[in-house]
Amino acid sequence: MKTLLTFITILLPITLNAQDMNGTYKEGIDSITFTKNRVAFSVKGNDGLGVVFIGEGTYEMLDNYILINTDEYSGKKTRIEMKPSEKKDTIQVQIFDENGYSLKGIRAEFLNKKNKPIGLSVTNEHGIVLYGANPKITGIKVVDLLYDKATFDFEEDTDYTVHLVKNRVLEDKTVVFKVIDKSDEKLTMKLLSTDFDKKNPSVSHLNKLDKKTKATIDRARSFEKPLY
Repeated sequence: MKTLLTFITILLPITLNAQDMNGTYKEGIDSITFTKNRVAFSVKGNDGLGVVFIGEGTYEMLDNYILINTDEYSGKKTRIEMKPSEKKDTIQVQIFDENGYSLKGIRAEFLNKKNKPIGLSVTNEHGIVLYGANPKITGIKVVDLLYDKATFDFEEDTDYTVHLVKNRVLEDKTVVFKVIDKSDEKLTMKLLSTDFDKKNPSVSHLNKLDKKTKATIDRARSFEKPLY
């Protein structure tokens, strides 16, 4: 009998942690939706800068952690268009938002074959960067705090038009939440990482991540199912 009780005591938390979640939970503009073994989310980052991360994929629970393995995002994403260059000695990159408005002040980095920046510039009032051609350039990275990021290969004699979406789209990333409390109607948790780089992580790895981020992540998000 004592052995049976011990077994039940060990099994119970595992069973509770393995329960599938279902439905949509919201906190302000943040949201997370569970459907069977898949999840979609739109959440602000922890840096206070207003960056919103969005993605979707499969998820699993390890102890009190939710790991989301993002795959291809089905919503609006950043697009890159190519055309023959207008000036043979100049690289032109023009950047618009998803509604077709030019974006001023967006950073464009020009990368070498080691993916290291060897030059940079920012877009003008027409959303354009003009940069001198350089045979060492093999890639271009476009980045801004509030918009998506884009990194793409550079081809000679080619101009680029980039349509950036407002939010940061996460694909092929591991997103980690720590669950503080959960019920059918409420889900309280912390966002620990939007790009966890451990393959086949263990609870020990996740505990170390939690400990490492405690000094900078002090806000638990209280998601609730909306009342319709």
